[in-house]
Amino acid sequence: MIDWRMYAKIQELKNKKFKKTQVAKQLGINRETVAKYWDMPPDKFAKTNKYVRIRRPAVYKDIILSWLQEYPDISAAQMYDWLKERTGLETLDFQQRSFREYVRQLREEYDIKKPVHSRQYEAVDELPPGEQAQVDMGEILIEAACGRRRKIYCFAMVLAHSRYKYVLWQEHPFTTDTFVQAHIKAFSFYGGRPREIVYDQDKVLAVSENNGDIIYTAGFQDYINEMKFSVYLCRGSDPESKGKVENVVKYAKHGFAKHRKLRNIDSFNEDCLKWLERTGNKEKHGTTQKRPAEVFAVEKEYLIPVSEYSFASAVNESITYPVRHDNIVLYKGNRYRVPKGTYAKDKRVYMVIDENEDTVAVTDMITGEIYATHPVCHEKGMLVGHKRDTRDKSKTISDQEKVLKELFDNDTLAAPFLEHIHQNKPRYYRDQLGMIRKLFKEWDAEIVIKGLHYCSERELYSAGDLKSSIIYLNQSILEGKYNKTRDGTPLPEKYKGNKPEVRSLGVYEEAMGRRIVNG
Repeated sequence: MIDWRMYAKIQELKNKKFKKTQVAKQLGINRETVAKYWDMPPDKFAKTNKYVRIRRPAVYKDIILSWLQEYPDISAAQMYDWLKERTGLETLDFQQRSFREYVRQLREEYDIKKPVHSRQYEAVDELPPGEQAQVDMGEILIEAACGRRRKIYCFAMVLAHSRYKYVLWQEHPFTTDTFVQAHIKAFSFYGGRPREIVYDQDKVLAVSENNGDIIYTAGFQDYINEMKFSVYLCRGSDPESKGKVENVVKYAKHGFAKHRKLRNIDSFNEDCLKWLERTGNKEKHGTTQKRPAEVFAVEKEYLIPVSEYSFASAVNESITYPVRHDNIVLYKGNRYRVPKGTYAKDKRVYMVIDENEDTVAVTDMITGEIYATHPVCHEKGMLVGHKRDTRDKSKTISDQEKVLKELFDNDTLAAPFLEHIHQNKPRYYRDQLGMIRKLFKEWDAEIVIKGLHYCSERELYSAGDLKSSIIYLNQSILEGKYNKTRDGTPLPEKYKGNKPEVRSLGVYEEAMGRRIVNG
């Protein structure tokens, strides 16, 4: 016959997908004993157990005492939740109130004192449903599966009216990008957003404050513009303004995370959501004396709906992804192909989601050019897209040259320009012609012809150079800096001479004031 503690350990290891043999070995008992209690429900075990007459928390005395001795600062609420988690029961046969009293008696009997930490908060008026949420972040050191202690970071949001909570954990400090992503997940969890959100003055969302004028980080400002919620930025260490969420961070750290072992961050977040459902949002709130989940059932009707497309649009305007050297983009655990030749050093792209078509478009962060469009992959670790030969093989080289010369309005510089490209890049000449033809679809013919003259004057012969010059000239025209026409206006002094000086594209990129992406 085993006791409740052993029974709870068997059920805990079973839930962790251990095999019966592994459980028997770890607990030092016979495999047949493990098999006997493997599928036995708690109520049946209670009837067969010698402690059957001992109702209430005393049946768990051994395991409760072991937790108190190992973690003297552990709360009764956390142990109550652990009992439900380890036994698999949604409700125990005693209330949390009587359990707290039993824990208090054990502490007195075995002289296990709990360290006391207090912080003062000032009461604030209750807000109407859907009006406000509060956001804060925290960190905690916990033990990892490898035995070392690791610091993890949490993002917490709580609706001020219902006290309905959302918590997200990650292994690295929050940046503006991950801070925005946490909002996206929180709004998805709630099914909408409130009208106002209260924040601390944190560097991931605000750069500085000048007598009340807040300067937000670029990424967070983009997100505010997209989502259109009001922001209240309270002063540092201001519990009167954000006491609700500070209590949530403390609750998440000490009621859920503390004394847990970190296997991996994904399973940690899964367990946290289960804890929220089981305890965090289900138990009565100490101030309102109402269950957050029940109040939220009403408050959610007052939240402003936010579509998944709006989530994607917001994050795409603030988060970019690098193009890897093998011409793929890593996005949400999958690899998305872009055409060969897209990769360039430091090139970054947006991943734009079309909710209606369930597709993702890979677009250039500077020009907006769409490199590839793929169906959204809802699995993990997949390579999305097929190798494509984008060259136009329906026409001969001479046919394509003829078409391009006509597009260049039979400019006298067109033929020499194409001939130089043919000589310099014979293996990729067809690709180069295709890229140049594509420029006429993306830009007005006039600016493309100006780019032809610009490149010819500087002996720059490639489709990539032509594209970069078009971007540069267009930007210069918009800024009123480019006044050169085709009537023979002389070149600047540094370009005069028998042979123009050839410079790298970096010179023109610097003139633009930003990096130009080669095609």
